[in-house]
Amino acid sequence: LESLHEKKANTLGELDKLSDHIHLTEQYLKQLEKTEETLSKALEGVKEDLREIEGRIQERNGIMAQRVRTLYMNGSPDRFILQGWKIGQGDFMRKVFFMKRVVRYDKTLVKASLEDLDLKKQSMAKMDLRMGDLLRFRQYKAKEKETFSQEKKEQEKNLASIQLDESQKQAALSELEENARLINEIIIALEKRRKEELANNKKATELEKGSRYCLPVEGDVVSKYGIQYHATLKTSTKNLGIEIRGKSGAKVHAAVSGVVALITRIPGYGLGVILDNGSDYFTIYANLAGISVSQGDKVSTCQDIGSISVESGRVYFEVRKGTKTIDPEAWLRSSVASHK
Repeated sequence: LESLHEKKANTLGELDKLSDHIHLTEQYLKQLEKTEETLSKALEGVKEDLREIEGRIQERNGIMAQRVRTLYMNGSPDRFILQGWKIGQGDFMRKVFFMKRVVRYDKTLVKASLEDLDLKKQSMAKMDLRMGDLLRFRQYKAKEKETFSQEKKEQEKNLASIQLDESQKQAALSELEENARLINEIIIALEKRRKEELANNKKATELEKGSRYCLPVEGDVVSKYGIQYHATLKTSTKNLGIEIRGKSGAKVHAAVSGVVALITRIPGYGLGVILDNGSDYFTIYANLAGISVSQGDKVSTCQDIGSISVESGRVYFEVRKGTKTIDPEAWLRSSVASHK
């Protein structure tokens, strides 16, 4: 948990730094927006220049088209000059002069159109370049935004994972601690009661010997006694008992005869029965449903005391001599052995 707290603090620190970084990045991205706006304006400027060039070209094309139509209607220029002229009239040179001016003007139009066509090519090349710059810039800006957004999401995901892991570990530790504390308190209380009974000259019960002890339920032991790996805590912890997987609703048997000392709810293991088996021995059965015994009942070896809880599908079994826990599997194997 200390390691998780430290990791969480580091991650929060990283998030704070990332938030500052993102703030600076947002300012940087605003500058990129301005740069994009500048590039867009430059592109619009090139487009406007191109529209003006095309306008001039179209205007000249209209004039030239009109000139071609006139020539088509009147024939070649020399025929146009001679048209309506008679020998002796004095307007011949005036017509020649006028025609030369027209030809010079047409040459000027053609030259200007050729220059504008060249400008148009240059403007189109510049426009392609500006559009390429703008496209690349937008791609770069989008990538920058995605990078910083992804970094923030990743850090937030890590923090959420750490917080969940921390809460799960805290819950698991609390459950283990509460379970151990409560059972210890129960056993101490039962021991006190037994001693009081002895003080009142009540005969002490003895642990049954010479008979085969009973497995609480048929099935595989899925959680062993002692130092075992805890899946939630991801570290080794000490199991005080064992868990046996069985069919939901299957009968649970008393491992050895005794008296029902207590029926109670055990943290993390649901409803349970504690038997006083004599000679300071206690057996604990939890994750039960449909308990068939009552407090104070005398129970014989292998007698049904309840059934497996449908929700859990496993029985928790613990053996104690006073407040000291014993490996239930070894204890069961001892069968008819003498317990000291």
